[in-house]
Amino acid sequence: MRIADIWPKFRPARRAGLEMAGDVSVLKTLWSRGRDGRWEVAGLKGLALKSKPGSEDDYFAIDPRFELMTSRPRGGSFLGLLQSFGHTDLLLQQSILPVVAFMEGGNTARCIGTAFVVSCSGYVITASHVLMDPHDSGYARLTQLPQGRAFEANLNIGVIVPVNPASGREEAKFLPFERARYWGEWKQSPLLHERDRFEMFTDIAVCKVAELPDGMVHQPLNLSLRTFADGEITYTIGYAEMEDFPIDIAADGRLSTPSLKRELFVSVGETVQSYPQNHLLKDVPTPGPCFNYRAKVPGKMSGAPIFGGDGAVVRGVVSRSFSGERDAYGAMLTSVMGLPVTEGRSLFDFMNDSQEGMPRVDI
Repeated sequence: MRIADIWPKFRPARRAGLEMAGDVSVLKTLWSRGRDGRWEVAGLKGLALKSKPGSEDDYFAIDPRFELMTSRPRGGSFLGLLQSFGHTDLLLQQSILPVVAFMEGGNTARCIGTAFVVSCSGYVITASHVLMDPHDSGYARLTQLPQGRAFEANLNIGVIVPVNPASGREEAKFLPFERARYWGEWKQSPLLHERDRFEMFTDIAVCKVAELPDGMVHQPLNLSLRTFADGEITYTIGYAEMEDFPIDIAADGRLSTPSLKRELFVSVGETVQSYPQNHLLKDVPTPGPCFNYRAKVPGKMSGAPIFGGDGAVVRGVVSRSFSGERDAYGAMLTSVMGLPVTEGRSLFDFMNDSQEGMPRVDI
């Protein structure tokens, strides 16, 4: 199904000038898997993102409100059906995920960024520098392999996905990255005391996690290649300042912890300037085609999706920001959509066939 065919049915609340907290809405799709095994859109709804009392107008945690994605839910299992309703923040947490890392045998996981789902089969996007955090922070080593570089085997890095919203507990599953593609080249320093440095061509990485069990389906967001115009409004949604937390992971990968708190924050701001040729001109330090936008984007939101002000599609990925200031940079999706992700196939290819369950958007 093409989202563009049903786009006119969704109209977010708007107001002249900068949208405030009460005006932020995003278009959310509900996906399921039919009896023939094909991915299909089972529901579509605009979710109004209201702020918790006392929040700033342009930066706030979401006030949870019950939403029903479709009046005729369907799915292959009870858990699959549960994905069709819930509080606003839970529905978004099915698509926007914290990226965590921990060492084998450890009892603490650290949140290192945000990722978002782009296909039902388990492809997610985050920032390249999020994947480099174990190396850059010095708590895990990279080793040279014939097919590239990889972290040491005792490092676990991946995302946390909610698995049973009806339980009333913070029940989640850790899904490790099975593979990841990010583009750049390694630079060796002539100084013995300096480690190799990875120079990114763009600050976007495409990762793969396993499909969900028990009839559940990864819930992708909708992507678009439209660039941001100067002065255009953006919505950024991610896990701002998510703290490290104790972990207990069972043999099946199910993660349980009484103190796990996954709270999404919304940041609203306007685009200042775009740099579509930055990969050639190097106008700003952010790697690859990017744009500067005026929004509060704290740590741990790196890799988060940046929606256009209509709230329908993701058009950028959080790359870097300045703590405490409303000044951030986003990487443009155009820089990776045509690059090979696996077996010569790109995200463009995923959009144009039905094998991965990736929305096709023409807006």
